[in-house]
Amino acid sequence: MSVVVKKDNRLLTVQDTDKGFYLAQGYDVVELAKGTYKVVESATGGRTYTVKEYNDLKAELDNALAKLAELEGEQPFDRQEAIATLNERGVEFKGNASNDTLKELLEGSE
Repeated sequence: MSVVVKKDNRLLTVQDTDKGFYLAQGYDVVELAKGTYKVVESATGGRTYTVKEYNDLKAELDNALAKLAELEGEQPFDRQEAIATLNERGVEFKGNASNDTLKELLEGSE
């Protein structure tokens, strides 16, 4: 039996036994549906992404995390803001203190 694999604009028909090799090389297993190729099984390796793609995904993740925090009723932790607040309150702490330590100090200084 054979399967169709796709990477960028390259389509190959390969034996089912070779599918694992092509998945590791960055090919997706696809099938033709309504004139377009639908990914049936995503590649497991062999892919590189541009800086723009990475930054777009990072921005999307940051937005999703902020929205989640908003929906859960808590604001995302802002380290710089916490340090400024602790300094205003005169609380001493190590400069390399963890975020958890800073949170505890903020709660204790209220």
